[in-house]
Amino acid sequence: MKRDSLWKFVESIVIRIVPGLLNIVTLLYIGRHLEIGQYGIFSTTIATVSFISTLVFGVATYSIMPVSAKMHAAGLGREYVSSILAALSIVALFVILVGLALAWFGFGNAVAATIIVSFGLHTALQEILRSRLRLWAYGWSAIGQAVAYQAGAVALLVGDAKIGSALTAFSLSYFAGALISLAFLGPMNLRRPRLSYLGGSLTTGWGLVLSNLAESGIFVGIRYVILIFGSPTHLGVFSFCVDLSQRAVGFFMNAASFVFVPRAFLSAANGNVGEFRRGLFEGAAIALFFAIASAAGIIGLFFSGYASGWLGRSFDPAVFAIVSCAVLINRTKKVIIDPFALRSNNAMTLTYSYLAGALACCCLAALSLWWRLPLGSEMAFLFGYLIAAACSFFALRKAIADNGPDATQRAFLMAGSDAVNE
Repeated sequence: MKRDSLWKFVESIVIRIVPGLLNIVTLLYIGRHLEIGQYGIFSTTIATVSFISTLVFGVATYSIMPVSAKMHAAGLGREYVSSILAALSIVALFVILVGLALAWFGFGNAVAATIIVSFGLHTALQEILRSRLRLWAYGWSAIGQAVAYQAGAVALLVGDAKIGSALTAFSLSYFAGALISLAFLGPMNLRRPRLSYLGGSLTTGWGLVLSNLAESGIFVGIRYVILIFGSPTHLGVFSFCVDLSQRAVGFFMNAASFVFVPRAFLSAANGNVGEFRRGLFEGAAIALFFAIASAAGIIGLFFSGYASGWLGRSFDPAVFAIVSCAVLINRTKKVIIDPFALRSNNAMTLTYSYLAGALACCCLAALSLWWRLPLGSEMAFLFGYLIAAACSFFALRKAIADNGPDATQRAFLMAGSDAVNE
């Protein structure tokens, strides 16, 4: 492995490690203050509203990276960003008004509406910073969100901890992160959104949104299966282990995605398709080493007895090991396989693969809970991601092996679009 590749990965970790560590500490704090069943409801609510936020804001957000690059090249970067921000502001206002109206009539929760908006705006603004290669600004915004989340959790969960308090802390933290991102973007006059700018965004982003929504069929769907056929305690343990795995194990794969995927697309756009493939595999290999070490370290600390206090009653080493394998499979797929789908303009393959995985995951989880099979739902979660990865690989095997001259042009058209890896 090249020293430069390892250094770039370390730089990405440095940018993200502070918010990552803070979010882990906050997760553990919330896990200790909420009952196991309460944590399951809290985590499932977060997963659900994040799913809705992706549905509402994702079409614009996931297209920012590729479309922004084209607009900047045409000298229309500020006009495009201004149009995107204006459109997002209109959507956010609409969601808030609808949420307040539903809460007034006794449907839904106003806090859930604020989470949809805060999470969606923060994610979009982060993509804008990333598209401008303002990586350290991206990092400071993430740190601000993590600090606000921890401060909010400590302030609101004192005494009689409630799910609503934890959800409020989550929502406020993402509003804080969005404000920090907006400050880094600098003064900008919002103008009426121009459909000519946004038309390409809608076309580019929709395929990626469908893929993420299909993936939620596994990540969110299994939680409701456990809630219906299992118990609140089971949901709490499963949710806590998945959340910890996402932040401690998936963190390293995200870091690889953050650095190596854009560099790989740049190599392919410059005509070096072989470097595109090599860069993806190299990035995944480096990240896998750190990710596996992280998972093993957490399990080792648990058995050593030093971590039993801060891991709390919601941690189960067997559940954590299985869901960590599932997270590693999915994140590795996102680093290695998904870019080939984007390079070949075949993002719908990812959607179909996740749909197959979600169907298998939820059906197997329901059957295992009905038959009371130990760790059956966790194995179903792992099997769902394994099916999604396998279907994607076999459907894209020709694109993965493609070194033809037309592949370079397709790579140029899709360069920079790694929003699906987030």
